[in-house]
Amino acid sequence: MIGIIANPNALRFNIKKLKNLLRKLKQNGLKTDVFFTQRAGDGKKIAERIDGHYRIIAAYGGDGIINEVINGNLKRSALCVLPAGTTNVLAIELYGKPSLNRALNALINGKTKKAYTASINGRKFILMAGAGFDAESVFAVNEKNKKLFGKIEYVLSGVKAYLQKSHCFTIEIERKTLEALWVIVSNSRKYAGNFDISEQTDIFTPILDVFFCPCSNRTAMLPYCNLSLFSGFHAFTPFVKHFCTDKPIKIKGEPHIQIDGDYFSKTNAIIKLGDPIDIVVHEKDKGKH
Repeated sequence: MIGIIANPNALRFNIKKLKNLLRKLKQNGLKTDVFFTQRAGDGKKIAERIDGHYRIIAAYGGDGIINEVINGNLKRSALCVLPAGTTNVLAIELYGKPSLNRALNALINGKTKKAYTASINGRKFILMAGAGFDAESVFAVNEKNKKLFGKIEYVLSGVKAYLQKSHCFTIEIERKTLEALWVIVSNSRKYAGNFDISEQTDIFTPILDVFFCPCSNRTAMLPYCNLSLFSGFHAFTPFVKHFCTDKPIKIKGEPHIQIDGDYFSKTNAIIKLGDPIDIVVHEKDKGKH
């Protein structure tokens, strides 16, 4: 059986598409139950309650509802991603694009693979955590505008965050102490949609890829580092620092922090590799590891 946790507030949630998906699953002999979230945090509670009662728990929504579901500590059920959000980074990572049809085929085939999570102060994430300016941009997002304008609101919120005053903070990793304007700790290959950020890791590799913008001349350095990141030239510039690690990363100075594209907190933090989960993959990936 398949349990679907659906977020009706997701940007591209569509009840007709959901009903069509349920019809196709039934045609393929798969029984399903649907659980709708009503408020933030419901995905975690539902996942905790139904883990093990279903072979697969599918999250229909954006990366936020997926984060809630993985924090339901799935141990006996595999996770499937059904994209209906603003960016759907994990769906792009898994299927090549945020395609509900590809997700449906993956769900019908039911092939799984071991994926690795990470955690920040005990809260799991599967894509990335960002601190400093990266998270300030998320903090500045207007949820009403996000529903109206989608990804454009993230650009506008970035401009808003840039015009406000922010401070540097400290990263401690492998006996090194670094000062940064922002840091992105990536557990995935993709970032902010379809931008390739890492060639060293993905969700199937137990290692974290760390990128940071040095604390120097905020006015000039922030646009340069951000442009380098989104253009893909961050690997070739000496200013965007980069290293991989499987060791804990300490963040001090209480910067703003985001995880999986949603705001987390303004706090000190410890980021480290988390527990593996089984995740449903597209047909091109072979079998279960």
